[in-house]
Amino acid sequence: MNFIRRRQFVQSVGILSLAVLISFPIGCGPEDYQKPLQQFQDSSTVVINTARAFLNNENTIEQDSVIDDVVFQRKPLNLPEIKKIEIISQQEIEIRTKALDALAEYTSNLAQLAHGKAGSAVGDQTKKVSDSLKTLAGDAKKLPATKSTFLDNPKFSGIASAAASAIGDVAQLMVEHRARREIEQSIESNDAAVTALIQQISDDATGSYLRQQAQLGAYGVQLSRDYQIEIGRESGDPILLLGFAKTVKDYRLQESQLASANPAPAIEKMKKAHSALVAYVKSNKDPKTFAELKKAVQDFVSAAQPLGQAVQSLVSAS
Repeated sequence: MNFIRRRQFVQSVGILSLAVLISFPIGCGPEDYQKPLQQFQDSSTVVINTARAFLNNENTIEQDSVIDDVVFQRKPLNLPEIKKIEIISQQEIEIRTKALDALAEYTSNLAQLAHGKAGSAVGDQTKKVSDSLKTLAGDAKKLPATKSTFLDNPKFSGIASAAASAIGDVAQLMVEHRARREIEQSIESNDAAVTALIQQISDDATGSYLRQQAQLGAYGVQLSRDYQIEIGRESGDPILLLGFAKTVKDYRLQESQLASANPAPAIEKMKKAHSALVAYVKSNKDPKTFAELKKAVQDFVSAAQPLGQAVQSLVSAS
């Protein structure tokens, strides 16, 4: 996913670390600055990938729910028709994950700014981010009515459009080689629109989590009802009861995996790390804001690290 851009981010992180090292006491080594910032890039990649997989799992949960209803009611099973069930479209998923990817790239451009690069190259890269978000906003606006109750495509389009304009304003100042202080002020004044988009993606992930949680809960209720029916029969089948026990255990495991696989908390931490970087950019490498940046990045890393395995386990269980 945008591998070349990710490599550019890692390279910019290394340069940023060098610039910071010059500004701080000699007792601190380069790894004190390079490692957490490189971890931010790695964590962004994890969160974007897991968000895509998690949202895709929404459709799996919906299809499984239909299968459960058909089996419980002893109706004919039409797998091709069930496979067509889609509560969240691939376009809706891609628009949100690509927007998150663009926001991560914008943060990498701010990292380049922090070590003194505010020329045309960084400005052009930032303008591409703005153009990408503008396209995604337009794509979201063209989408048909969503089948889900937790997504609002017109709202997302408006927020993405505002973020695109905000980033475009910053990019224009960079391209025009305006004074560093003027660029920093623009980044700060426009950042609310950028963080609003990160928040909206987090809210959408939360909506998907709550929907999956509700569907899984309904499945648990149905399991309990069928178990009660079976034990109420005079000639209850012990083998069938053992099968129920295995199914209930699998259900409880999936329930716990779902809670761990929700990407929304990690996206929230990503937003806070981005905001800390914005504060650092305008602080002229102030030691206090750098310490706050390191802490915010570490919080983000701690939230992102377990997500990959959690989502993989959830998808496998589903």
